[in-house]
Amino acid sequence: MLSENSPAPTAPSARRFALRNGTWATHQQLDSQIGTLNTPAAYKRYLYTVYLLRSGIEETLRLTPWPEQFGTWRPSPLSPALLSDMQDLGLTPSKAATFPRPLSASALLGALYVVEGAALGARLLIKQAAALGFNAQFGARHLAQQTASNQEWATYLTLLETAENFNEAEAITAAQNVFSFGLAALHLADHAAEQIQYG
Repeated sequence: MLSENSPAPTAPSARRFALRNGTWATHQQLDSQIGTLNTPAAYKRYLYTVYLLRSGIEETLRLTPWPEQFGTWRPSPLSPALLSDMQDLGLTPSKAATFPRPLSASALLGALYVVEGAALGARLLIKQAAALGFNAQFGARHLAQQTASNQEWATYLTLLETAENFNEAEAITAAQNVFSFGLAALHLADHAAEQIQYG
C-alpha cells in the first residue's frame, strides 16, 4: 500500500545511504542466517535460497509496468544462471513464491536497491565459492555474472539519484520487503533440506 503522506524531500546523494540505513537490521538478519559459505552444504543452502528469491522477484519485475524514467534499462535476469548452478549441484528447486508488485517508481527503486546491490556482496561470495571448487563454468555462474561488471549498479544509482518525486518511505519499505522475502526463501530452503541432501 502506498503511503498517504509524502516525506520531506531527500537529497539525491543521501538516497542510497537512507536505503542502507533503513534496511540494515533486516539485511543483517538475512546475512547472519545464511552465514559463511565454507562447506558444500552451506553453499547449496545459499544457492537454493537465492534461486527462490531471485526467480520470484524477477517474475514480478517482468510483469511490472516500468516508469518512463528507466528508459530501456532493465536489470539482467540472474535466475537462469542460478538454475544452471543448481542443476550442476543436483538440486531441483521448488516453485518460487510471488513477490508483491511495486506500486510506485519509488517502491521499484527500493526493491532494485536490494536486487542490484547484491552484486556488491557477490565479490566476497565468489571467493568463498572458488574455495569450494565452484566457478563460472560450474556451480557459480550467477556469481560470475554478478561480478563481471559494475555498470548495472552504476546505472541503478544514477536512476535512484535523479528520480523525481522520490518517496523515501516507500523505497525503504519495498527494500525491506525484498529482504523479508529472502528470509522466507531461506525458510523454504531449510524445509527442502528435510527432503534432499545438501551435503
